Amino acid sequence: MVRLSADTAAEIGAGDGDAVTVSTDRGSITLPLCVTDMPDRVAWLPLNSPGSAVHRQLGVTVGSVVRIGVN
Repeated sequence: MVRLSADTAAEIGAGDGDAVTVSTDRGSITLPLCVTDMPDRVAWLPLNSPGSAVHRQLGVTVGSVVRIGVN
């Protein structure tokens, strides 16, 4: 799942449970959205969860800039 604030989710036209694509120049991954209380324009992704493909597909670390869109 990808976590976004309510304002950030609204900015991209997404709601809780919607499929959201997170991408970088290296690749992209589509995950369900969880709207939660967090800073605006910040995305939380499970980089270290067992079975997570986020790091491999996006090539990101904490603080990396990504693009977010709704499918």
